[in-house]
Amino acid sequence: LSTANALVEAVEGALGSTALGRGDGAESPVVLSDEICLVPGKPVVRVEAAPGNARRIFTGIDVVALGCDVEEMVWATLTDYQNLAKVVPNLVSNTVLSAEAHVGARLQQVGAARLGGVATFTAQTTLDVREYRHGLPPNMEADHLDGQAEQASAREIGAALPLRDGVFPRPYSISSLPHRDITMKAVGGDFRHYQGVWRMQSLPGCAPPGHTAMRLTYSVELSPRAWVPIALIEGNVARTLGENLEAIRDFVVEQGECCQVEDEGREESDEAR
Repeated sequence: LSTANALVEAVEGALGSTALGRGDGAESPVVLSDEICLVPGKPVVRVEAAPGNARRIFTGIDVVALGCDVEEMVWATLTDYQNLAKVVPNLVSNTVLSAEAHVGARLQQVGAARLGGVATFTAQTTLDVREYRHGLPPNMEADHLDGQAEQASAREIGAALPLRDGVFPRPYSISSLPHRDITMKAVGGDFRHYQGVWRMQSLPGCAPPGHTAMRLTYSVELSPRAWVPIALIEGNVARTLGENLEAIRDFVVEQGECCQVEDEGREESDEAR
């Protein structure tokens, strides 16, 4: 695909007109601001061209849970490396090769994405994962686009922006609030280039009474080996990433409900005494 319009049409065709927050052909926003709440709703997914046989994919979802610190719960879920495959549905396998508390891990993963319902694209990747409790250092993050950036100019910038090893794609969310990041960078496997960043930030303005809210985004740039055209898999990878965000949200919300039950049981026990 050589033009932005063709890219958008291909992605919309693969995702469906109402899938993952894309409706009536309208484009997903360039960035997500904390002035807007995405709940309830599907994940927002955005695909942009990158130089060569590559794409940048941006996904985001808001998570609201009852009673517990939902940002801390999401962080705990994503850093529980041994059990990621129990939460993330596209992981066929997930092996922890090494891990260091509060630093990160090296994982060997096999992921799968459906291709048109008749075939499955699978890829094995060895990933170095690093935790940044206070956010990425500025020199490791691509320049953010302004929240007022126009669609066409944003796509032109992205299409010309080279893939730089160790400089991660701009996180999909912008906020003056504190945030945490987790990076994932391929050091071996079926991708010529793969690196992404999870971002977690609280959204106090989106939380109903008794609840906490946060935004989870994942921005990734990827380029498969030369024998796989990126146009063949981009839409399905984007859909799969959206499904992963939904699964993480659902898991955390369920855990939040359990947390609330535990708290209520503890209160009843205290009152009985």
